[in-house]
Amino acid sequence: MKAEQTVLEVSAAEITDHILEDLQKLSTYSGEPMAAVYADNLLREMHLLRDKYMDNPLTEVVIALHDALFFQNRWIDYTAYQYLQAYNLLSSLAYQETINNSSVEEAILALENNGFNILPFGVQLDLNQVSDKAGE
Repeated sequence: MKAEQTVLEVSAAEITDHILEDLQKLSTYSGEPMAAVYADNLLREMHLLRDKYMDNPLTEVVIALHDALFFQNRWIDYTAYQYLQAYNLLSSLAYQETINNSSVEEAILALENNGFNILPFGVQLDLNQVSDKAGE
């Protein structure tokens, strides 16, 4: 008798549901030690979505939120209200029939407007140093 293994692929919708669940829990436990558990779960689900569904437009928004939350553990600094705003934004985007580029851009800008630093990897450019090197 031959044993067969069935592998079930996790859908983007299932991963998104887990992300939304963790965001909701983070809004509830923000500022408490228990929040670390949900932040860890959220990080893992975000990575899973990125790894399996990189071409999904929702993934771009999730990764923008990921960068804001997990660069230098900034998830600790965000408030319950901000997590609730992120939850509302992602849930409304996830339930759209189609997500176009405009929706993605608007969602990422909405995260920024809600206080999430979506570009935490910015580089400070010293213009004086650049002009000094150009004059040499």
